[in-house]
Amino acid sequence: MMKFEFSGLVLAILFVFIGSNSSFGQGAFTFMHDGLERTYFLEIPEGSTEGMPLVFALHGYSGGAITIYSYSGWSDISASEGVAICYPQGTLDDVGIPHWNANLGISSTDDVGFLTELALHLQEEYGFSAECTFSCGFSNGGYMSYTLACERPDVFRAVGSVAGCMSASDQVECNPSEVVPVIHVHGTLDPTVNYDQGSLSGPPWGGGWGVVDIMEFWSEAMGTTQSSETPIDNVVVLDLTTVDFIRNYGAPGGQEFHHYRVNGGLHDWPDAWGNQDIDATALIWEFFASVCAAGPTDVDTELLLSEPVLIRVLDLLGREVEDLPGQLRLHVYSDGTVRKQVRLAD
Repeated sequence: MMKFEFSGLVLAILFVFIGSNSSFGQGAFTFMHDGLERTYFLEIPEGSTEGMPLVFALHGYSGGAITIYSYSGWSDISASEGVAICYPQGTLDDVGIPHWNANLGISSTDDVGFLTELALHLQEEYGFSAECTFSCGFSNGGYMSYTLACERPDVFRAVGSVAGCMSASDQVECNPSEVVPVIHVHGTLDPTVNYDQGSLSGPPWGGGWGVVDIMEFWSEAMGTTQSSETPIDNVVVLDLTTVDFIRNYGAPGGQEFHHYRVNGGLHDWPDAWGNQDIDATALIWEFFASVCAAGPTDVDTELLLSEPVLIRVLDLLGREVEDLPGQLRLHVYSDGTVRKQVRLAD
């Protein structure tokens, strides 16, 4: 069983609030699929939408579109990078909890069909780029993103998972027509989706595969030939975690598997809560952007490290503050790196 995020009542209230709040991108929409009226929120930055990248951000089990909107920081990416963000809402499973049916057998909902048709609809409606449409998610949303990579790589050109693994069914049945790039962020002490075994509750959430197994499966499918492991600077020591960046690359088609292993991390979305040395959302977007820039199968990871932009200034406790002269600050950049800086007086 996945960790709850918000109760159904709170979620419903937030839907009403956000649906009438004009600051939330373009607001709330409905989309009919398989006889069900589905809800999603769409955030579109100013400017022409023709050829604009599109990212699906999928909430966790028991959560909702508003929850991942509120903590993930995709709004900042949307505004600064010119990216459309779609926050779909999952349906209720067999016991009445919002979920994504990542071949989990806990409902009959066709979420692969829903998300695929919604992506195609948005591409047609707004002119969003078909080669730059991606999916990522937290926990159950990460599970669902892996399912999309298995079943609809023609639509979702790369996927990202934060604290989510693959369902037991996907572990057995996944045989994609083409292999897309993958980025995965996960804490080694995650009590909900275990790093070594997936969900400890067993099938359908788990079934034996942990993060390393998943990385090996996709890297082998990609045909990667090289691997590197690099520690990320442990700038914020008070979060009691460190991060290692594992990169599998050298595939004939250019696909790569990027894994950010959060040593000591729990069931977290780094930067929102948990580890503060990396920004999970910024890392996912930079990874997606490199896919978009290089084409559908030619991933140039060096783009991830080029000309990072300062996006946030923190104090040593991880709180967002002003960048005052003479004060030691933590500068968070768009590539996920964090640097200690002391700005000289103006």
